[in-house]
Amino acid sequence: MAGSSTYVLGQSDFEYRRLMMQASILRPWTDRFFRMAGVGTGMSVLDVGSGAGDVSLLAAEIVGPGGRVLGIERDRQGVELARRRTNQNACEDRVRFEQVDLDAFETDERFDALVGRYILLYQADASAAIRRLSKFLKPGGIVVFHEVDFTNTNSSWPPCAEWDLHYALLGEIFRKADSPPDFGRRLGNVFLDAGLRWPVLEAIGACGGGSGSYLYTWLATTLISLLPRLPELGVVQPAGVRIDANLSEWLRQSAVRDGSQILGPIQYGAWTRIAGEG
Repeated sequence: MAGSSTYVLGQSDFEYRRLMMQASILRPWTDRFFRMAGVGTGMSVLDVGSGAGDVSLLAAEIVGPGGRVLGIERDRQGVELARRRTNQNACEDRVRFEQVDLDAFETDERFDALVGRYILLYQADASAAIRRLSKFLKPGGIVVFHEVDFTNTNSSWPPCAEWDLHYALLGEIFRKADSPPDFGRRLGNVFLDAGLRWPVLEAIGACGGGSGSYLYTWLATTLISLLPRLPELGVVQPAGVRIDANLSEWLRQSAVRDGSQILGPIQYGAWTRIAGEG
């Protein structure tokens, strides 16, 4: 994250495990957005806010042995974890990581694509971040970001009070932390304010229900990661909220009891090219 980041979830061991679990859920959508944007074989990619390395590793698969990926991340623990995972995946020849704030990053390298996932919503000025990082692209280079919106109302049907209550709390926490929970729907104007062309946009909704949905674990682990921050953010847990190790199972039982189809966050992809060839 950048030095001006509002990342609210922290850098605990639990959070990095949660991020890797979340990455397995998000992977198909991120892969789709990157490929539709034009990221492909042999390209060089700059991954910003690379965290535990999941997006960089995905990009490495897309660009193949002839490509290269640089992930930049300010958190030392995340960089060390990403490097270990790169070695485990035997792709250290084309993937490397650098520990640096986004607003301090400098390089003489020029890349074919600038990518990121769930990073712009944590920037104090997302357009300024894109504008600055785009200067590291080659003429005609690709800018593609995967962001999120979890403010959708009526998040279950038939209504499941337990799901709706905890899902709404997630949005409130992010608002209190100055991280817009509806950031995905702002992407078009963010690109324009960065001096880029209006991007191609795609939105895909996550939904589930029944006994096997990943959404229960996603919501529960995210709230558990946020729990230590609630007092400093001035967030009071509403009556009926229970954030503990049994939350995922409780949400599952509640949704199954009510026969509810539940909605999760909407995934947004946005991509364009900077001026020049390509």
